[in-house]
Amino acid sequence: MSVRRLFAAVASTSLVAASLALATPAQADPTFVPVEADIVGVGSDTTMYALSYLADGHNGVPGFNEGKSTGRLVSFDANILNSAGVQTNSTTVVLKAGAAPVTRPNGSGNGKKTLYGAGNLPDVDFARSSSSLSADETNAGLFQFPFAKDTMALATAKTTNAPASLTGAQMLQIFKGEVTNWSEVGGTPGVIEVLLPQAGSGTFSFFDGELKKLNGGAAVVYAPTHVRVQEHDPAPLAGNPNAIAPFSIGRNRVAGEPLKIAGGWQAARAVYNVLRQADVSRPDLQAVFGASGFICSPLAYQLIADAGFDQLAGQAKGGVCGVATQAATTNFTLASAEALATSTTLTGSSSAAGSLTATAAVGAVQGTPYGLVQFYLDGASAPAATVPLTAGKAVRTFTGQTAGAHTVVAKYVPAANSAFGASTSVATQVTVLGGAGGPVAKVKAKLKENFPAKLKTGEKVTGEVTVKADAQAVGKVVVKLGKKTVATGTLKAGKAKVTLKASKLEKGKNKLTIVFEGTPEIEGATKKFTVKLV
Repeated sequence: MSVRRLFAAVASTSLVAASLALATPAQADPTFVPVEADIVGVGSDTTMYALSYLADGHNGVPGFNEGKSTGRLVSFDANILNSAGVQTNSTTVVLKAGAAPVTRPNGSGNGKKTLYGAGNLPDVDFARSSSSLSADETNAGLFQFPFAKDTMALATAKTTNAPASLTGAQMLQIFKGEVTNWSEVGGTPGVIEVLLPQAGSGTFSFFDGELKKLNGGAAVVYAPTHVRVQEHDPAPLAGNPNAIAPFSIGRNRVAGEPLKIAGGWQAARAVYNVLRQADVSRPDLQAVFGASGFICSPLAYQLIADAGFDQLAGQAKGGVCGVATQAATTNFTLASAEALATSTTLTGSSSAAGSLTATAAVGAVQGTPYGLVQFYLDGASAPAATVPLTAGKAVRTFTGQTAGAHTVVAKYVPAANSAFGASTSVATQVTVLGGAGGPVAKVKAKLKENFPAKLKTGEKVTGEVTVKADAQAVGKVVVKLGKKTVATGTLKAGKAKVTLKASKLEKGKNKLTIVFEGTPEIEGATKKFTVKLV
């Protein structure tokens, strides 16, 4: 589907979708079929967002797969259900190119079963897990790599008959069916509905273990009226004032907090990635999951936080991130946001009269820095140019310079939420070849837009206008119908959100023009496009 058709579909169905769906982040299987050298994982619903973010990046922060075409981190989702409880992703997945489809593993337990015994699937390299290894799993030689802390709590609808807080003892009575009405524990009268995650869920395994501790070490017999639901699906809870279920605080957070988290009982847990014993020392897996791997590095800190969890600290900071173990993690020492040191080096040359080319290279001990580079000429307090960093480099040619010696300084400005620290080059002297002085030549700009091809009367849609140039575009973009301005947007990092209202358009075809007036560094530009009002 084209971008325009997709926008049109979204615009026409947004009201229906809003009435059916809760606020959940976009989630999907990989867009490619993995190859043999890729690192494939399945399993936990709890950590599927975290592993997708770690693989492919999120909110402008690149993931492990940035720039890779093989040896990629691949994470297949657990089951995803809609508000009616119907699975919306495929029931089978193709783990690697040429392999036959297999039933999608749903949950930690089912994910780990693909690593050993009768359920062993050689194309699965790791399993996501939100619970520690069972006796059967340790006996099968599985090892787990902790990487983040989550907190388990009790969740209800935002409007609920449950009290604001529940003790561990009250929770045990509720889930055993000994307390059946919210009025018995200080809430508003209402028959309690106990919801439990599906069998094989790591969340259920962890919660069951916590209840067993509260039950004097004895196995818990659950209320006979309990209902099994997909773990971390907010739909069965959100509209039911009498329902209660164990829920990850991190998963509720990443979903936009559609549920109320009860005060009182809570339990911290580690989340893991699980490997076969024979694979624990594999260099490619260590580079992802190990103590010195990507997931335990500062590069992953923001991605894990975006998924609702707290990154565990590494051994150097007293933590256990990436340390292979068969025991449940009890060390919850957390990592802190750290900026990786960078270094910016600058080279300059002059290949034509009045021309000066500056090349900045930004490096770090781990990962490839991203963001912007500002070039300063001859000690000026304001940058002469701001250039996006691409693959660790930024290049800018200045023309119209006077002949003779000029000094250039490059300053690296990290992107928002980047794991990298700023750095500045030493001043570099460049001798410009003879030629007349004059203004610095402007770079050209190209505009892109993704507005829908059609708009219905009474509708409005927000599109994005991108100004592509070898410098940072600032200012405004204007959308005109003839000489009349119908929409405007302010550029941020070269992009502007622009809301187009049907009330500003004419019936039938509207020939519109986007206008970018330019900056001292960038030439102005225009782009024509058409929207039909139907």
